[in-house]
Amino acid sequence: MGKILLVIGALVATLMFGAAGAYFTGQAQVAENTIKAGTVAISTEPTSAALSIDALAPGSTVTKQLTVVNSGSLPVDYVVTAAKKSGITEFFEALTVRVAADGAVVYEGPLSTLRTTPLTLAAGSRAQLQFSVGIPAAAGNELAGDYTKISLYIDAEQVH
Repeated sequence: MGKILLVIGALVATLMFGAAGAYFTGQAQVAENTIKAGTVAISTEPTSAALSIDALAPGSTVTKQLTVVNSGSLPVDYVVTAAKKSGITEFFEALTVRVAADGAVVYEGPLSTLRTTPLTLAAGSRAQLQFSVGIPAAAGNELAGDYTKISLYIDAEQVH
């Protein structure tokens, strides 16, 4: 029994010295970390009447400029579409449009079905679009004096 007590005493002493031992430690702090969500903010120049045309004749086209501005902090993909707000439907449906960005055609066809291919715009940058609006040469007198009012929509989504 004395041997068992001696072994137990030795184990207790070993555990006490191990528990009383110290290890060197250190710590570093990286303070003031701020994490913000990015933003998507798109606008145009001009903000209205970009495609206003006073006297469009059959067989002719008029080219107008529109600048798209990404003032957000994230790059975006955007498309341009159009919708008739008022006026003569037959005239709206007869109009054609060709949209170019940096010389590359991104849509060509009826204004009534305008939807450009997606375009990418970096954060803080601008893109110049050229819209060539026309009436086919075969348009008849029934369109003379007609009008349409449209809105252009630039729909942007962060690049993913």
